[in-house]
Amino acid sequence: MKQNIIIAACLIAGFTAGWIANGWRMSADSTTEKLSAVQAEADHFRDATKMINDSVNEYLRNTEQLEKRIAELKKELAHAKKNNPVPVECRPDLDRLRILAEAVHTANRAAAGQ
Repeated sequence: MKQNIIIAACLIAGFTAGWIANGWRMSADSTTEKLSAVQAEADHFRDATKMINDSVNEYLRNTEQLEKRIAELKKELAHAKKNNPVPVECRPDLDRLRILAEAVHTANRAAAGQ
């Protein structure tokens, strides 16, 4: 009888140990799956952030170039005003019209974000 109780206790202890070990294994598998999902989301976030950063840098470069070009056009227009004042008939000369047309084109590009 004592021997049956020891065998039953060993079987219960073995079953309990197996149950706990299986729980740990399943928990580890679940953790691995969660880790993979988190890593995939982090990779996606990194790629999206890089794409946004590249777009911002390109926008800033374009803005700087447009600002430089606008400053050049302002200088040219001031030079045209100084050296070739508008005639009495108020018809701008071809040089002034070219500068104004280019200024309008540059301003439109700046407004469009290009």
